[in-house]
This record gives sequence, structure tokens and C-alpha cells, in this order.
Amino acid sequence: MSEWTCKECGEKFSSKRGLHLHMKKHFDRIGDYYTKHYAKQDLFTGEPIPFKNYDQYFADNFTSFDNYMKWVKTAPKNQVKEYILKKFKEKIDHKELKYMPPSSFYDLYELANRVTIENVWGDYNEFCKEVGLQNPFNDTLPHDFWQDNPEDIKILIDTREQRPLNFSNGVSHKLDFGDYAAAGKHFSPTFVDRKSEDDFRSTFGRDHERFRREMDRCVKFDSYMFVVVESTLAQVEINNRSNPFRSNLAFVWHNVRDMIAKYPNNLQFIFAHNRAGAKKIIPKILYHGKTLWDVDVQYHLEKRIYEKSHA
Repeated sequence: MSEWTCKECGEKFSSKRGLHLHMKKHFDRIGDYYTKHYAKQDLFTGEPIPFKNYDQYFADNFTSFDNYMKWVKTAPKNQVKEYILKKFKEKIDHKELKYMPPSSFYDLYELANRVTIENVWGDYNEFCKEVGLQNPFNDTLPHDFWQDNPEDIKILIDTREQRPLNFSNGVSHKLDFGDYAAAGKHFSPTFVDRKSEDDFRSTFGRDHERFRREMDRCVKFDSYMFVVVESTLAQVEINNRSNPFRSNLAFVWHNVRDMIAKYPNNLQFIFAHNRAGAKKIIPKILYHGKTLWDVDVQYHLEKRIYEKSHA
């Protein structure tokens, strides 16, 4: 598009803001101008793409993520490959990624997830080669990961934990960072930071700089942090809409994506669906410790949930 020239009268402007101020002469809403002169349709249904803001309008090619996934399954494979690569490379450039990110990064951007990529490319590492980034999550889960939690693992619970999970061998202990760590023979520099929905929204909203400092200490001590959230991405969004203290989730997601990009070798986010899910997976993470640093745990969790629901 020829920026920044008004398509209605041909007047030129030095900035997008100048053009947008000028549009008031022709339209009640900026969106009316763009939907008239730069009409966009959903690639799957052909319905018009709604205008929310300038960046969203020119980035979106589907009215919903479901339509995107339906298009991926029905469009010619070469078109799907080209589209997925283009969108992912845009994020690489935008975030200056140096390594392939974990599954939670794809979900936060509503990109084609790892399972979809595996179906299209046949092998995830082939996609990584084509993108040109090293995959730090080449390992798979230990074979006994989903077995019952070991009863002998001693879990240290930070003294500042607001709503600590009840573990049979839990011991209150001040930690330098995180909320939970293994003690004794199971200790490794692997820590878990548990987050309720409200805590997650505030930590990665107004308190994100504090968490960055915590991660800097974690890196300094050659440690690894798993942030375990007692919810899912979708549920966080649904509950935020009805919360009287609503968060700016766009800002929250932005900060989480930044954290993933900044600490590729020291941080993963696990959305454990609920508090019970968090209680189940935290001992597993602490028990297996360093063996999980090169495993995309969220990917395997979602894959297990999908397989169990379709069994």
C-alpha cells in the first residue's frame, strides 16, 4: 500500500497519524476507510475481516483461529507451508529469536502449533531447519513421567508462598527464587513458580519487571524455572472478561512472549489447566529436574490430554 496517501482525495501525509486524523473528513470510523479501500477476506470462509486496529487488520487473514486450522487442513499443502513459514519468520524477526521457542509461544501468538507443523512437514526438526533456528527441545519425556508421583521426594515450599499446595513431604523453606524445589537426593537447580490466574495476570502485567529480576538471578545461578499456571490460556481470557479487576491481556501476553524469547535456556511456561493439574505435575517436574530442560513439557502435556480425550 502507498503510505500515507488518502485513497479518497489523494492528499499525502508524512505519517500514519496524520492520515488517520484526516480520515475524519471522509468517514466516521477509521475502520470504514480501510475496509473500503483495502478489503480483506477470511482465506477459509471468504467473509470480511473485521477492523479492530491497523496492525491487527493487516496481520489477520482469518476471522478466527478455528478457521485458520480448517484452512490448514483443506488448502493445498504448498500454500499452507508457505503461509506458516511466512508468519513464523515474521515473529522470528520481531522477537529476534535465536532458538526455536516452546509450544506455549505458538499458542500465545495463535500460530500453527507444533502438532500442526509436524503434520504438515512430517517432522518438526525439518521445519526448524527450514526456519534456520536450533531446536533446544529435542529430548522427549522420561518414559516414567506420567506414572504416579514418587512418594519419597521431599519438596521445599517457599515461605512466601501465598496459597501453598499440600504435599505429603512438603517442607517450608526460604528459596532465592521460585515457589517449589526438590530437596535431598532429588535436588537439581530446577525450580517451579506456581501461579493462580490472578497472580499470573498481575505478575506478567504490572509486576513483570520484578519477575525479570527473579529470572536474572535464576540464570546467574545456572538454574531453570518452570512457571506452572493453574489454568489454560483460553480460560484466563474467559475469566478475565468477567473479572472486576480486568487485566490488559495483550500486555500480559506480550510480556510472556518476551520472557520466552529472552530466557530460551532457562524458562518454560506450563498451563496445567487447574490447581489439581498443577499439584500433579509439579512433583514430576521437580523429580526429573534437569532431564526436562531440553523437553517441551507443554507440548507433551497437551498431546497426552488430547490422546486421553480421543481414546
